[in-house]
Order: sequence, then C-alpha cells, then structure tokens
Amino acid sequence: MHVLTTPAPEQDVEAVSPIHAALAAGQIMPAEHLLDSGYVTPYIIHQAATEHGITIVGPVRLDPRAADRPRFAKEDFHINWEDQTVTCPKGVTSPPWKPTVTDRKAGISVLFRRGDCRACDVRLQCTGNIDDKGRHLLLLPRPQQEIQTRVRAQQQTPEWQRRYDLRAGAESTVSETTRAHGLRHCRYRGLAKTHVQHVLIAAGTNICRLAAHDPAHPHHRPPSHLKRLCKTLTTTI
Repeated sequence: MHVLTTPAPEQDVEAVSPIHAALAAGQIMPAEHLLDSGYVTPYIIHQAATEHGITIVGPVRLDPRAADRPRFAKEDFHINWEDQTVTCPKGVTSPPWKPTVTDRKAGISVLFRRGDCRACDVRLQCTGNIDDKGRHLLLLPRPQQEIQTRVRAQQQTPEWQRRYDLRAGAESTVSETTRAHGLRHCRYRGLAKTHVQHVLIAAGTNICRLAAHDPAHPHHRPPSHLKRLCKTLTTTI
C-alpha cells in the first residue's frame, strides 16, 4: 500500500489521474491510494478502479445542504435505476428523472411533484424550502452514485477511520518538510532546479528520520528538542 501526497493545489481533483498514469508507466502501481478529502470524488474513485485497479481511500464530501434538510438525506431515498424513478422514505415515487449537468459533469435531476410533497407532514424538514416546492435530488451516474452512497456510509464507521489513520503519516511528513526543511521556499529559479531541491529535501528528511530511529521502539518518535530541554530544566531545578 502506498500513501502518496499529491503535489497539485488543493481541490484540484484532476491532479490524481496524471499521478496514476505516471505510476503505471513506472510499473509501481499501488493497490491503495490514501488521499486528502480535497482530491476524493466518486468520479476519481471510479476512474482509479476501472483504469488502474487502484482503491482510493479517502472521505467523500458530505451533502453541503444537509442542515437545510435534516430529516432525510439523499441516501434515505430508494433509487430505481430501471424505471428511472426515486421513492422517498414516505413511499411516494417521483416522476421519471431527467438528465442534467452538475459541476460540468453529467448528472440526473429528480424532482418530486409539488402536490405530493405539499401533503407530506415532514415536507419542510425534507425539502428545505417554504414555497411548497417538491423535493429535488441530484444524482450522479449509477456507478458514481453507488460509490458515493457506499463511501459516505463507510467513512462513518470506526473500521474505516482506523484504516484512514494511515494518512496521518503523509500529513506529518508534509508538515515536517515545510516547517523544518523549507520545502515551500524556492532557493533557485526554474522548475527543473526547484524539482531537484524538492528531491534533496525529501532525501534529507529520510536521513534525519533514519538517524533518529530507535530500533528498540520502532513505532515511537524520539522526543523533540523542546521536550528534552524542558525535561533537563525540570531535573536541574
């Protein structure tokens, strides 16, 4: 399993595909790729699995409007892919859905009839509006929608969270290289020289960690300089 840190700007999900393509070209494909939430979408999870056989491990963004509709989330509705309809938790079935475009990608628009929702006793908590409109759902294409539903449920479980804890090692490495070794401060002009600097910083970080490694306690980092100083001062005083 590889824990990789993507170098692209935050939220740039298109950065993941070139990384997988480069790993495939070098024949060093990981079985799993632990990603920050800014890079994880159902599209990326599906693409990595179908094109490269990589399992993406990372949190899928929750519904940003969940607080406006506290009673029923999209996952509470039953989707009938064959009939192209959706049934709400109260048993009401929508008219056939229509294709749409969301975030510049193909999607599905599901709109329940206004009359059906108006008669519901939990309409306001479900629709999130006060103008008598019916509940509106935005679905992804079937493979991505099923991924979104599954991952949103899995990422709430302790088992998934323990699995994702491995990502903390990557985050601590980024923090160390930027705060202690000046990774974000370019000492040279040009991308080629900057790349060499980054490689040298990464190699130097590995050397520092190997020098500080304690074989007797392989899972424990050595105390920091500040901690050792405080311990010395406390003992002296």
